[in-house]
Amino acid sequence: MTSPPIALIQGFKKANALLNVTLQQIIHPEAALHVHYWGFMPQHFDNTEHKHSFFEACYVLDGTGSYIEGDTEHPLEAGALFLSRPGIPHQIRSRDGLALCYVAFELLSPPRERSGATAVKGPADVASGSGGSDAFRGALSRLAAEGICVLPGGSLAAQPAVMLWHSLLSWFQPGRSEAGVPPLLLKSTALSLLLALIQGHSPPKPQQASPPGPAEEGGMLMRQAELFIKDNLGEALSLERVAGYLHITPRHLTRSFRKFRQQSFVHYVQEQRVQRAKQLLLHTELQIKEISALCGFESVHYFTRIFTIKLGVSPARFRRSQFTEGRFDSRDRASAPFSPKAEDSNLPSSGNDSP
Repeated sequence: MTSPPIALIQGFKKANALLNVTLQQIIHPEAALHVHYWGFMPQHFDNTEHKHSFFEACYVLDGTGSYIEGDTEHPLEAGALFLSRPGIPHQIRSRDGLALCYVAFELLSPPRERSGATAVKGPADVASGSGGSDAFRGALSRLAAEGICVLPGGSLAAQPAVMLWHSLLSWFQPGRSEAGVPPLLLKSTALSLLLALIQGHSPPKPQQASPPGPAEEGGMLMRQAELFIKDNLGEALSLERVAGYLHITPRHLTRSFRKFRQQSFVHYVQEQRVQRAKQLLLHTELQIKEISALCGFESVHYFTRIFTIKLGVSPARFRRSQFTEGRFDSRDRASAPFSPKAEDSNLPSSGNDSP
């Protein structure tokens, strides 16, 4: 590679200075890691064969070279990731220099263990720390024993970690102030990067999660429909409009409401509008005609009819009841879902497709 640009050198210096002070430990309920060092080197040439007591994960930002582990020499080029595992002798070679980003880490151990002299660990020792869940410690053990040492640039396994390296580096571009880097965002990015490196270099799992079945997909679809309806109660909510938002047919949406909610689309929307009106009557001083409009009823008359059928009392009397009898009993019929039979006989339609 040619001489690195000044901007790259400056960015690497800023990253080295900040990350090695602020990100020495990354702690999450499921994963706790001790970071020995972060490194950003604009030109890395040959080094001698050596080994570590921890993981060292590297990203080739630019240049060409090779990574040697045992008797195997792996070519390196821009975009490649390579991992040195605990206790494994390795060497980096590059005639023209590699622009490298790297991080050295291991499972977080109690302070007394970290303060003493560290023997070079092997795969069997990697999970001896106390950080994180059993599953996470097991993942690090598998990584130490069977980890893939080099991921070529452009490979699917490398892509998440490569993008996260660039996301981390973006905070140290020229013109950005170090004081402007949000600490929580920086720590979250670093944790995501380390997890992506662990996942990317790990051997594929024999079993993958099965795709969601029709019932799960239908449940997710209904949750989206319900959120859309609740967020837009003040507007006209026709079956066609909601189905169009979900990119399904009106017939599909109708069947989904019958299957998963045991009621029609029209009466579900009416129920939500009555519930919203109930809350506004109890907790605001808005006029009834204002509440009718906010809840999407096309007229005060229609609002009064639907509200009275559902709760057995008119909106005005319902509001007065909180002063004469206290808060309206939460066990009233508004808290119960419509039954399909009662819907068809008791609740009138507004005369168009909008509930």
